[in-house]
Amino acid sequence: MIKMSNRFYIKSSLMTAVILLLSGYLNFTCAQTKEDLEKRKGKTQEEITYTNRLLEETQQKKQSSLNRVSILNKRIQLRNQLLKSINQEIAIYTEDIAHKQNLITELENDLEIVQRQYEMLILFAFWNKNKQDRLMFILSADNFNMAYKRMKYIQQYTRHRKEQAMLIRSMHNELEGEIKELEEIILQKEALARQKADENRTLERERRDKDQMVRELSGREKELKEKIAENKKIAKRLEKEIAAIIMAEASKGGSRNIYDRLTPEEKMISDNFQGNKGKLPWPTERGVVTSHFGKQQHAVLKQVTVQNDGIDISTVQGAEARALFGGVVSKVVAILGANYTVIIRHGNFLTVYQNLVNVRVKPGDVVTVKQVLGTVFTEEESNSTLLHIEIWKELNKQNPEDWLSRK
Repeated sequence: MIKMSNRFYIKSSLMTAVILLLSGYLNFTCAQTKEDLEKRKGKTQEEITYTNRLLEETQQKKQSSLNRVSILNKRIQLRNQLLKSINQEIAIYTEDIAHKQNLITELENDLEIVQRQYEMLILFAFWNKNKQDRLMFILSADNFNMAYKRMKYIQQYTRHRKEQAMLIRSMHNELEGEIKELEEIILQKEALARQKADENRTLERERRDKDQMVRELSGREKELKEKIAENKKIAKRLEKEIAAIIMAEASKGGSRNIYDRLTPEEKMISDNFQGNKGKLPWPTERGVVTSHFGKQQHAVLKQVTVQNDGIDISTVQGAEARALFGGVVSKVVAILGANYTVIIRHGNFLTVYQNLVNVRVKPGDVVTVKQVLGTVFTEEESNSTLLHIEIWKELNKQNPEDWLSRK
């Protein structure tokens, strides 16, 4: 009976160790995942707070504006991202709760068996508690070798009983710890569920606000279409200026490949620019992208699409535009309806900063990364502060969001 009990003790101990080891690994993995989600949620909430500030600025003007709709769209998008992160976190907590419940069940079953085994040991000890009985058990052996084995057996049995008692105490403590952790996880999940409900209500309210604003702007269809036509003219003018810069560079030598005509220093700048794709600093200290690269559906006129050769960044009044990378100012152009535009050359790359006032650089200036180029213009009618950014590789338009860092 004792030998069988010992085998179970070893098996039980190993099983418990494996369960606890696996539990520790899963807890570590879940903690990492939850930490990543918390960071992502934090960044999203920061951006939501920033869009609230932008909306507060535009709300100082009673008239609805296209940029205000764009900011609302951005905030709704951010709110959806936040809800997605909350749902992912709730799913992790749900899985964590199920794992903890399974672990507690395993520990309870294991503890019950160990306790039964310990009860048998105690009962055996009770019936054999007389020291004289144990001495007679040893002395009644057929030979010295058998007597020695019986003595070691009694010692092993006594040690085994103590170890069982320690194991039971350890398993009790572990079980209590797991139950406490489970209760905390359930509370955290309930808090997330409340946050999700609040966010859903806020999201629904923001959608209604945006729809109301869209209805107001829909009545100004003629004005909006005139603005679209004006933006097309501005884009054509800018494209013409960039083409002139590229052609001027190409005319310096026989090769049509601009990169081949660069000096070693310019090639180094160009290569460094290319190597920093996805790492370039933002052109404003803070801001959110409210119009993306390429063909986009108009924010109000659903049957109309617009082409954006770069991205539009909404920022706060008084914000300064900064160079994305070191280079040389090729042109500073005044374009009707878009204020000043600064074009900087970085080898065979060009970066474009549009809608500036109080420009602080001139053609030929060597600029460094994050150097202030000017102030982003704030439109008086809507109180909107919008910076337009473009990146060109020779005559090929690039998506700036592919080049900027993810903050």
